[in-house]
Amino acid sequence: MKGFSIEMDKLYTLPQVSARPVSCWIALVLLGLNITGCSFPKSQPPELPVISPEPSMKEQQEIERLQKLLVEKEVEKEAQQQEIERLQKMLAEKEAQIRIQQVRQQDQAKTLQETSNQAVHTQVKLRRLATRPAAASTIAEAEVAMENLKSSQFTESEQVMQSQAQRFLSAAAASYAEHNHVAAMEYAAYARGFIDMIKNNRTFKVPDPRRVTTPFDVPIPLRAATNSNLRQKPMLGAAVLSIIKKDSPMTAESYQGDWLRIQTAEGQSGWVLNTLVEAQVGK
Repeated sequence: MKGFSIEMDKLYTLPQVSARPVSCWIALVLLGLNITGCSFPKSQPPELPVISPEPSMKEQQEIERLQKLLVEKEVEKEAQQQEIERLQKMLAEKEAQIRIQQVRQQDQAKTLQETSNQAVHTQVKLRRLATRPAAASTIAEAEVAMENLKSSQFTESEQVMQSQAQRFLSAAAASYAEHNHVAAMEYAAYARGFIDMIKNNRTFKVPDPRRVTTPFDVPIPLRAATNSNLRQKPMLGAAVLSIIKKDSPMTAESYQGDWLRIQTAEGQSGWVLNTLVEAQVGK
């Protein structure tokens, strides 16, 4: 038992003997860890790219080129807008002219229709009043009007019309001599139509927009002096409706300048130059 007690005393006394070395060992371990931690390098933040505060020379040139291009586009856009406005204004003016022309054509068509009716009445009146004195008076008036025209020099176109008027006057005199007073008065009326045409055209020495279609008092029988173009309007650039063969009969209903509005034997209407036709006398 004594021996057992001695061993137990050794066990209780052993920690007391070894406590100081353990404490020293622990202190050394902690010191080593602290030293090791201090020796690790601190982490550094990533380096950011250096941004130049001003653009480079190449970038500056590109910016200037784009700015210049933008200015050019703005100028081009403004020019296009002005052109659009000009075309719109021109279109409005053309539409107004077309409306005026349509109204004028409608008025002329109405006038021609009324004139056609008047021409029929005039022919009836000529036949009813076709006495010897009346025929003589009508021929005399036409001859006086012809002499008055000769006071001025004839143009080429006027010479053609004067020649046709003279041919009708000769036919009127021949019919009068044959006691055909109806034919005499009709031929004299045809001659007077061409004489009045020359007089009216002399009022307009140059083309004038105020010139309108003037109807003849009596439709004048004509024929084509040569193959002629029948045009839609009284101008050389107008569309050609058909070709009138030489010697084809026609009737002149009105005129505008040197152009005659005629109707063919087939009933087609259009315009021909007065130099391309000649008087239709007799059958």
